[in-house]
Amino acid sequence: METINFLTPEVSQADLVTFSEERVNLKQPDAQRYRKQVSDLREDLERYMAEHPDFGVEKMLLSGSLAKGTALKTIRDADVAVYVKGGSAPQELAALVQWLATKLRLTYPQIDPQKITVDGPCVVIAFSGTGIKVEITPVYSLGDAEGRGYLWDRSTGKKVLTSIPRHLEFTRKRKDKQPTHYAQVIRLLKWWVRQREKDTLDFKFRSFLVELIVAKVADNGADFSDYHVGIEKVFSYIQNTGLKERIAFSDYYKATSLPKTRMGVVEIFDPVNPENNVAADVTESTRMQLVTLASTALDHLSYARTCQTKGEALECWRDVMGSSFSA
Repeated sequence: METINFLTPEVSQADLVTFSEERVNLKQPDAQRYRKQVSDLREDLERYMAEHPDFGVEKMLLSGSLAKGTALKTIRDADVAVYVKGGSAPQELAALVQWLATKLRLTYPQIDPQKITVDGPCVVIAFSGTGIKVEITPVYSLGDAEGRGYLWDRSTGKKVLTSIPRHLEFTRKRKDKQPTHYAQVIRLLKWWVRQREKDTLDFKFRSFLVELIVAKVADNGADFSDYHVGIEKVFSYIQNTGLKERIAFSDYYKATSLPKTRMGVVEIFDPVNPENNVAADVTESTRMQLVTLASTALDHLSYARTCQTKGEALECWRDVMGSSFSA
């Protein structure tokens, strides 16, 4: 008589790796193409700047998930920061993005001007070849070695101090401690958020907040080498704290630099700016939704461990990762 080992999950680590590679992760050739597109833009900009010293722009940097290596296969835009000189650029956002759009049309005459448009606090360049959009955010440069500058946050509309190089370094330090696995857990959780945004009314949760919650769990000592366990640990953190616990990091400032009073329903502070609660726009309704959804996901994943058939386990995982999940 065959003995059933209830401790062996029907959906294995190998299954999760395969699902991630086939469905979740941005393929390496695609990532290289997108990065090359941004690299070509940067080289053209640098040439134009060299010919026009009074251009008012300092540099262009790739930012966001493509730069961090946490992008999903479904990525449709690449985030780029353009550092502008405060003495040359307009101070008001509406005038600034129009000014930057004009500068970029001069820099890239080979691109149809109608494909360089303003979208909120960004200038967008649409490429028909790759289908990717490059979202260019102006950053008022402070001209220091840390790459600090001011930008307008798309979600809150506020002008905030930040540093693109330090953000990238923040992620890189944690990826170095858990190569492959740290970024993969982030991508799987971003995928989970995307599924919930599709099936849960009015639910939205920014990728940057997902990254910072995962960073907090990692800093607390979580090992992400087992993706089932790693995802559960993040959901458990959300369930146990209710996201009422302040999240901050000591990479670039001390805890004493944080505000003394509460700054929102959820407090997740920018790793490079202790005055910027990047979760300031999260409402009580969204917080409760997220905690409920994380708790439900945790229940499904816990039950998936005890399933006696792969079919049952697959249903549990599909409830978490969407109908496309396979193993």
